[in-house]
Amino acid sequence: MTYLEIILITAAILLIIYLIKKEKDYNDLKYRFDNLTTDIRSLRIRFGKQIEEFIPFFDDLFPYDRKKFYALGQPIDGIYFGDDKIVFLEFKSGTAKKTAMEKKIQKLIDEKKVEFKEIRYNSARRQ
Repeated sequence: MTYLEIILITAAILLIIYLIKKEKDYNDLKYRFDNLTTDIRSLRIRFGKQIEEFIPFFDDLFPYDRKKFYALGQPIDGIYFGDDKIVFLEFKSGTAKKTAMEKKIQKLIDEKKVEFKEIRYNSARRQ
């Protein structure tokens, strides 16, 4: 084997080792990036949920009397009980989209499939 062949084989081995290390570095960075992306998404969701609690206190965002608003949180953010109407409210920020449950609730309301029921219990039953 000539010196040139030895140098070329050594260079090829070193190149392979270098590329393996770079691939490992890339995978490590990708893993860290994916974790950061997940953390950012989680923070956005938590921030959005916290902001939702304050929207009724911003006159420029909330067009209703806040004293007649009742926060639910889930599956919708709240209900406004006005003198002449009841409004189901969902607060969103940025590019947030309605959940499947929120879409279902909106569809039921749009189809006027909303009822009022009174359920009574007899206190004597508890004895």
